[in-house]
Amino acid sequence: MTVSDMKSTLLVFLALAAVANAGTIIYTDHAGDGNQNPGFPGNLAYNFDVNTSITVTALGVFNADGTGTITGPIKVAIFNDTTDTEVTPEVTFSGTYTPAGDGYDVFQSIAPVILAPGHYQVVAVGFGVDPNGNLTFPNAGPRVTLNDAGGAITFTGSAFDFNATLDSPDTCDACVDATHQWNAGTFQIADNSAAPEPGSMALIGLGLAGAALLRRRTV
Repeated sequence: MTVSDMKSTLLVFLALAAVANAGTIIYTDHAGDGNQNPGFPGNLAYNFDVNTSITVTALGVFNADGTGTITGPIKVAIFNDTTDTEVTPEVTFSGTYTPAGDGYDVFQSIAPVILAPGHYQVVAVGFGVDPNGNLTFPNAGPRVTLNDAGGAITFTGSAFDFNATLDSPDTCDACVDATHQWNAGTFQIADNSAAPEPGSMALIGLGLAGAALLRRRTV
């Protein structure tokens, strides 16, 4: 096997290991949740506390029909709820994406952002054409499923405002159901605390062995 072949094989092993140890979706939406149609064009936010540091790897948005197509544009970002400043990049959704989770969320990867313990909001704006979910509207669906990442996150409320530009809203900090009020923005974090599955461990072992062999061949 040539050095080039060994490099390619090592990359494949490491990529497979990363896929096997996937991340965690914090807010997962479901079929039948898109009951506000046309959607609300202002900001819709979920508030949450970070108890132990997490790494955000993707931002997402509710996709009511499950086709992966967003008319948009819908913008999503995470804000520090104490300083009202953005702590992740803004991601804009408009086009067709691969559905994830239960099939009614779409995501875009971002450069990993570490959130230290503190107060935050995930905010989405721009549901003027695309439906969002609203617990106060008739025919509310089964609502979002929450994942606290093993206690790393505490869900603390929801908020909104009527601005058409992305910001950190503070209206309705204690809505009808503080943890299930909207179907709007979501995010994904790296599953840093989970041990790799057995298959992943085998792949990592092979990858490390390949790396050691590659080092011997190149020194």
